[in-house]
Amino acid sequence: MSLPDRHPAGPRGRAERPRGPADRFSSGQRRRPTLQPTTVISNNRRGLTAFGAALVTLIIGAVGAVADVAVFGSLGWIFGVLFVLACLGTALRTHVDDLVGVVIMPPLAYAAITVAVGFLHPATGSGGGLRTKAIDIGSELILRAPSLLIAELLVIVIALVRARRATVARRERARAMAARARREGGPSR
Repeated sequence: MSLPDRHPAGPRGRAERPRGPADRFSSGQRRRPTLQPTTVISNNRRGLTAFGAALVTLIIGAVGAVADVAVFGSLGWIFGVLFVLACLGTALRTHVDDLVGVVIMPPLAYAAITVAVGFLHPATGSGGGLRTKAIDIGSELILRAPSLLIAELLVIVIALVRARRATVARRERARAMAARARREGGPSR
């Protein structure tokens, strides 16, 4: 009994091409088509990481806090609007695998900015010591909480929608691959 000739494993219908060290690193590699544009920060289609999203939120929030302190003397609406917009933008541009980190990020970034403003520019003046600074920071955390709550709710909704869409897309890709494997007569995964 003779065994049938075995063909090399790989996609059918494509010519075999040599693979060498120069081939793997050539500039003419094909990229997977995607609908997402490249991002400004990471210059790729994958999106921001959770760390990148936190960094962007901290920077934009800090700019808002500096503007508020310069104009109003304490945190106000400029910080709130910029913080919400930063959280919204990062939730939309972060890679799907890092969405959990983005959901956790707004309260941490908000607390870091508020504590920094409380220590660097206390609302009650220079006297009073550590206890007065702690009271000032606590009141700022409480008084500016609506912007945090709005940002957190928007981020949670966006993360849930994006995670659901990614799950559906992965399921559809798996079904298409299984259907293609059945049509070609190969094993399905």
